Amino acid sequence: MRPMSQASILAGVMAIVLAMPISPAQAQADFYKGKTVSIVIGAKTGSLAVAAQLVGRHLGQHIPGNPTVINRQMPGGAHLNATNNIFNVADADGLNILAANPNVAMGQLAKIPNVRFDVSQFIWLGSSGPDGSMFSIRASLPYKTFQEMRNSGKEYVAGTTGPGSNAHDMPLLLKEFAGLKIRLVAGYAANSDILLAVERGESDAYSALATTIQLAVDRGAVRPLVRSRTPVPGWNHLPTDESLATNDTGRALMAIRGIPQSIGRAFAVRPGTPPERVAMLREALAKTLKDPAFLAEAEKAKIHMEFIPAETVTKWFGDLLNQPPPVLEAMNKYLKVGE
Repeated sequence: MRPMSQASILAGVMAIVLAMPISPAQAQADFYKGKTVSIVIGAKTGSLAVAAQLVGRHLGQHIPGNPTVINRQMPGGAHLNATNNIFNVADADGLNILAANPNVAMGQLAKIPNVRFDVSQFIWLGSSGPDGSMFSIRASLPYKTFQEMRNSGKEYVAGTTGPGSNAHDMPLLLKEFAGLKIRLVAGYAANSDILLAVERGESDAYSALATTIQLAVDRGAVRPLVRSRTPVPGWNHLPTDESLATNDTGRALMAIRGIPQSIGRAFAVRPGTPPERVAMLREALAKTLKDPAFLAEAEKAKIHMEFIPAETVTKWFGDLLNQPPPVLEAMNKYLKVGE
């Protein structure tokens, strides 16, 4: 029997290798290679949009196959357009990721007609971190604590951009359920306009996301007195709004406002996305949130990043949606979701 040539041996080995089944992980890596992943954002500006853009610049490096990742803006309907699109229109292929605004769950609770999704059915990948809200006052006012301000017995002015905003809802709930005398003045176009009114002495109070309030603190314009349930680096000593509420209804409404902020900047894909791709995207997001280059960029942007796993995001959305009828009735009275 003639010995086999080296070429024949190599050909035989290659035939065996080619006949072997491709592992699921390798198959998914091959799927993403050369593809483009879109992160869909429901806003053009703000900390949510900036954070999503930062994630998009680094995520592809941590997905097997190293796909290109782009950010696609889809503003409108207070993030409902983007959320509806991912849930109903985008393919369930792992190439379309929603950079979610968790407040859309409040729209689902309120049964807003334009809500055509169920947040409990989304497949959550995790979150890049929470962003609580804070109630602050003009720095020239003498009060160091919320109790001092409330006990003064005076009425104060809070500028707002309208119902549904932190600028409106946080002081409203403190007025209705924590005994603060405050008059809400709507009509401001943006948070920056409210801050300008505070600096001019036209408004006494200013509520916004913690990252926004911190910028006002850095300018010496305001003094924070109360925070939502979400921890805020450097301000965890402040009382939470829920701890100041005088009854269970107030605490429940403050929790409805606070849970989405604790969920923070969450990412999701459409139901039906292959589990193997979901696992890869979850792992990639976790790795991105630990990437030193990513964290350095986030620090420059002054956005606190903190990875929140998918299981936690899913649980907190479940807690938010599980509200008894009396609380839903109160929410429809005090929180004008979608206006």
